Amino acid sequence: MFLLAIAGSMIAPVGQAQDVANTSFPSLRFSAESIEFGENRVSGLDLLIEPDGTFSLETEGLTDGLEDGLNLPGLAFDGVLGTFEVGDSGLKANGLLRYQGLETDWYLTTGENRFSACLVTVAQPLALLAGQFGLPAQAAWLKSGEVDTCIRYGADSAGDAGLSVDVALSGVSFDSPDGLYAAEGLAMDLFFETTLPGLGGARLTGTLSAGAILLDHFYADFATAPLNLEVTPVTKDDALLGAVLAVTDDGAIDLETRLVVDEESAWRLDIEKLNLLFPAAYERYLEPIAAAWTLDGLEVTGGVSWNGAWSPGRLRSGNLDIQDLTVVDTRRGRFALTGLETRLRPGDYAFDSTFAWRGLLLGRVNLGAGVAHLDAQPGAFALLSPLELGVLGGQLRLDRFAYVLPGSPVAESGQPRMELKAGLSGIDMAQLTAAFDWPSFSGTLDGEIPRVSLTGGVLSVDGEIRVDVFGGTITVRDLETERPFGVLPSLAANVDMHDLDLEQLTETFEFGRIGGRVDGHLKDLRLLDWRPVAFDGWLGTPERRSGTSAISRQAVNHLASIGGGGSVSALTGPLLRMFNNFSYRRLGLGCRLENNLCSITGLSEDGESVLLLEGAGIPKITVRAFNRRVDWPQMVANLVAISEGEGIRIGDEP
Repeated sequence: MFLLAIAGSMIAPVGQAQDVANTSFPSLRFSAESIEFGENRVSGLDLLIEPDGTFSLETEGLTDGLEDGLNLPGLAFDGVLGTFEVGDSGLKANGLLRYQGLETDWYLTTGENRFSACLVTVAQPLALLAGQFGLPAQAAWLKSGEVDTCIRYGADSAGDAGLSVDVALSGVSFDSPDGLYAAEGLAMDLFFETTLPGLGGARLTGTLSAGAILLDHFYADFATAPLNLEVTPVTKDDALLGAVLAVTDDGAIDLETRLVVDEESAWRLDIEKLNLLFPAAYERYLEPIAAAWTLDGLEVTGGVSWNGAWSPGRLRSGNLDIQDLTVVDTRRGRFALTGLETRLRPGDYAFDSTFAWRGLLLGRVNLGAGVAHLDAQPGAFALLSPLELGVLGGQLRLDRFAYVLPGSPVAESGQPRMELKAGLSGIDMAQLTAAFDWPSFSGTLDGEIPRVSLTGGVLSVDGEIRVDVFGGTITVRDLETERPFGVLPSLAANVDMHDLDLEQLTETFEFGRIGGRVDGHLKDLRLLDWRPVAFDGWLGTPERRSGTSAISRQAVNHLASIGGGGSVSALTGPLLRMFNNFSYRRLGLGCRLENNLCSITGLSEDGESVLLLEGAGIPKITVRAFNRRVDWPQMVANLVAISEGEGIRIGDEP
């Protein structure tokens, strides 16, 4: 700037303002191999001022002399000298500066004890920033938008200096090549001020007041709720130790956090407070993220408060308070939680950490109210004592429940994210079947769930789940499920059935009465979106049993229809019309499901058919399946029709 003062003294009398563009003077050129000021060095400087006031300046590079410090390549810009006013009080000058298509008005004032400079841009297109040196490659994503700026610098002879930057962005739109990051119509105002040298009294404030933004799964629209932020650097002896950040948006979120940087440049976040007020916080910030687990469309009310410490990849601590939180899945009807009150003080053993709710509904299963006392650690919590809940006329007992937050110290030790051990006793099967809209049957259900863990998004059961039902036992092994609340949930398991009472089973599904006992299995069961896509199944008379059992005419006809029906045409004969019940020695039906085809197996087979039922006594009947490969969707439709008392269709092999 001292060069501008020299030029001004050559062309303007002292005490007068001059328009340089209308003043005749010779061209002025200044060149230097290098200029040094402090540790900084400008090399290859060339300045040219033309008689009409236009000027251009080029440099070969700018360095600060420090190892791994500032090292800018050559800069080139031009502009127009406006007016000068040189007098006893100093110099006043202004003009226009152009750099890479961006235009900035500049103003300069010098005096005996002061110096000030100001750069002002108005409605400059942001797209011109793409490819500029020093900006990240993401600047190329900019599609539209304008920026207004005002940068002011002032200093006095005592060495006191100050800097302020005022930036207004409007109509900002960008889009990443992969479509994961985008924005439309963003408007933001930013203001930064500080004293120099150092960052004493520095403060950054901003308001995001319009537009929408997408950051991977996060989406927010700021048209109705501006987001306000304030950042205050924390310094000591001109060294940056961190910053204090505050974020608010008209009540939905209230955040105060401190970024702390230690001497080894490691950092952590100390969250002084994080308050979320629902439903606004859910609708504005959480719902787009929750949609990945099909948890969008919820009705959420209440509030959540949290404070704690977070370092890269690790949750150090955190206290949680939940106030009257209600979450209802109105769109899909899967669950409803009302009146949740939670107080967690991890690591504080003198504090009673609790988890209480007024109502809990899973599907049509009402679990009622409950209170759980927790053993809380930083980033993890577990039941302090077993929890019993009344459900469907019986009891659900949680002997153990523990959850580990990702990034917590406990998670780093390799522990799973969730563990569960539970038991069921005295569950009324009539209430259970009604809740799941299954065919109704009576009896009670008892079972054990030995250990459930959730790791890497996969829910696994270690050991066996035992369910006492239909007078026998069903055991589930190797159970794993993925995305239980997400898109296309999957389940894998092996199931064993032991000594089931066929009469209870068949009466339940209105198949027709069949006496006796059966064993069975479902090996390599695979469900996708809760529908079977593969298994190797069997249900039949166990070899340990001898003697005969009864079967009704209706059951014989339904069993025969599964495999084609032709083998029991004799039931229509004059003699057999007199009988409504028959005897059988053995029964067996298997299905190997693959690619929507059920390959039927039985007690034995010949070249044409499979034996499903071996009769006994007089009259003696035999049921065979001649249709060995059955369309699975049609077979399911037939079984549903049987349970509802409707007619069925015998399908052929596709």
